[in-house]
Amino acid sequence: MNDNEKKIEITFVIQGKEFIVEVNIDQSIKAGVHKALEQVGQSGSHKDWELRTESGDLINMDSSWKDSNITSNTKLFLSKGAGRGGFANSKD
Repeated sequence: MNDNEKKIEITFVIQGKEFIVEVNIDQSIKAGVHKALEQVGQSGSHKDWELRTESGDLINMDSSWKDSNITSNTKLFLSKGAGRGGFANSKD
């Protein structure tokens, strides 16, 4: 499998807006989350966020995309974890 075959596009929904991020299936999911957060101007830790499927299932961000069976064009929902407040433009 060449490098292009290892890339998929994931749609992250953050505060109701969709952001498409290209990820490598062998990388951890948190690497893709980091890319998505950079697109919206968030430089904080991915640990403050939760990633869920359209059906509401929580995703383990330490797994790889391949190991989690997440495929291209999947829509995932990224939000602040419980008790961590809402979306902010600060760099904290």
